[in-house]
Amino acid sequence: MKKNRLRLFHNFNFWKSRRSFGVFVFFVLTLPGLFGQSSNSGIWQLGEAIKNGTVTLTASGNGSSSGFAIDGSLKNNTQGEIRISIFLDGSLYLKNSGKGQNLVATQVFLSGGGYVSDGINNFIILHPGSTIGIVFDAYCADFDLDNPSSNESFSVAPLPPQISAIVSKICKYTTDHFDSESDHTTAAQLALWRSQGHTRTEISEKFNFDDEDWDLSTVIINY
Repeated sequence: MKKNRLRLFHNFNFWKSRRSFGVFVFFVLTLPGLFGQSSNSGIWQLGEAIKNGTVTLTASGNGSSSGFAIDGSLKNNTQGEIRISIFLDGSLYLKNSGKGQNLVATQVFLSGGGYVSDGINNFIILHPGSTIGIVFDAYCADFDLDNPSSNESFSVAPLPPQISAIVSKICKYTTDHFDSESDHTTAAQLALWRSQGHTRTEISEKFNFDDEDWDLSTVIINY
């Protein structure tokens, strides 16, 4: 009987503005159907799965403004296995329950940065009735507010229309350059703030970046 091959990646990503991709890869051999539907189907978008009650999201801040800035968990409310794409199509706007920043999430991983690949799709797996820890790759949408703390929780809300265009560009750029070894996290955050009218001088007073980051943010703005 032919077997499917899945690869489990660990994306070690514990920075505030830097991504380095996984160095440990595990090959998992599974019987057909064991992980649900075929590799080119059955992949959920997280926003849709939350909206229709298939999964329940719990999320809180961790003190960061960019990168792996939101920790949380996902509960599978069904008796079937669910695959969630790590790429959040159109992003996920996460509204802060407290006084800190609201954030825009573009990708989701298992806690620690793990995800599974079948060679075509990258996703995380929720087993029937289970709850797993996750982390969002996200960006601050409110320059003047404080970084969200672990005491502040998040819920999914509509994306503000004034940032929808730049967020779409950030999502496309970060997805297209997912396997790149270059760092684009700081640049993506700069692009978001620049689109809101904040100047280089203003941003530099609270956020560390260099000329390369600034130039890349221009590329993202024009992407």
